Amino acid sequence: MGRYLLPLAAIALVVAVYRRVVARCREQPDRRSWFIIGSLAALGLAALLVPWVLAKLNPPYSESPAGIFVYLGKAAVVGFLVLVGLGTLIGAIASARPEPSDPAA
Repeated sequence: MGRYLLPLAAIALVVAVYRRVVARCREQPDRRSWFIIGSLAALGLAALLVPWVLAKLNPPYSESPAGIFVYLGKAAVVGFLVLVGLGTLIGAIASARPEPSDPAA
């Protein structure tokens, strides 16, 4: 059960950001371009930060088993940027589609 918690939380974050962006873009369609620019900036920043995550740590951290926490903290920042950027980009693109009509009406 525990090994499924992190992917489930990642999917929930992407869906939550997606829904929020779609709602905001449907309120004011001129925001769509800003959301796309922001999401591409977040994804680009995450790509630039990957070497920061993988960089060699100073000797006090690299020789200790507790040094993994430094890597995990850095990876969490980059992972969060990727998930939020991806959810924002998908939401901004999906908001351009027309809303489905209600077949019951």
